[in-house]
Amino acid sequence: MESSAVYIDQFLAYLIAERGYSPKTSVAYKKELERWALYLREEADASLKAAQKAHVKRYIVWRNKQGISPRSINRSLSCIRTFYKWAIREALVRENPGQGVRSMKTAKKVVMSVPKDDLKALVNDPDLFTTDFEGRRDQLLLLLLYGLGLRRAEVISLTPAHFDWSRKLVRVIGKRNKERQIPMPALLEEYYLRYVEIRDQLPVRHDATLLLTAKGKKLYDNLVYNRVLFYLNRTTSVVDKNPHALRHSYATHLLNAGVDINTVKELLGHESLSSTQVYTTSSFEELIKVYNQTHPKGS
Repeated sequence: MESSAVYIDQFLAYLIAERGYSPKTSVAYKKELERWALYLREEADASLKAAQKAHVKRYIVWRNKQGISPRSINRSLSCIRTFYKWAIREALVRENPGQGVRSMKTAKKVVMSVPKDDLKALVNDPDLFTTDFEGRRDQLLLLLLYGLGLRRAEVISLTPAHFDWSRKLVRVIGKRNKERQIPMPALLEEYYLRYVEIRDQLPVRHDATLLLTAKGKKLYDNLVYNRVLFYLNRTTSVVDKNPHALRHSYATHLLNAGVDINTVKELLGHESLSSTQVYTTSSFEELIKVYNQTHPKGS
């Protein structure tokens, strides 16, 4: 009898070694596949190798009845398809049971960018940030997220060695260890040096990463999320107040300023242009909103 765990572990090793997936992404794939294997065993009396397209379709219905969102179900389906592509390559199966199974329709969510005037307050408001270590760190954190359009994991992983001050570029390691270079905002050096000066005075041995906790440890996802939420709550009324909203604003403001979409794609580290085109949609949605609010015949 097959061991599903063995196949899943082999697949995860492939994702990390050959596809450059992060450990965090690999853990997500593992959970999805373990759930799929459990369903096959308990609900369909089948194994990973014996799975058929009908099993996948019933799995989607089964998860939907559990109240799982279409977006989450589609992630599961994508994971299943990727696993069986690997399984075909390894000669474990002949066909991909997820191939040809339609994804569920999802409502298109338009994320509104943070207005430029609100973002300026994050830099210029002298009362918004404290002058201690955490205040200086938070100010630099927000400038890096918006000024470079970074993902949360990317800003956490930055080290001083990633900054090329002579060329005014920041080297960023993105998804699947893909490297890109991003031009620095004019204000960055001032806030960087101000933070580093107080960072180097920490009375504890600290991690090599640039942005640290007060205990000298590497930042973590929830801390970054909570600090961004804290400051955006005080400067803007937009609904989306998270690190991605700052990355989204970076892309939207570049496109609105006339920067070519292919250039924005490279700056964001997107693999496909379709990922970047999401921001052109949001820009149009914002244009309509402004029109309706300001034009005499807009409403």
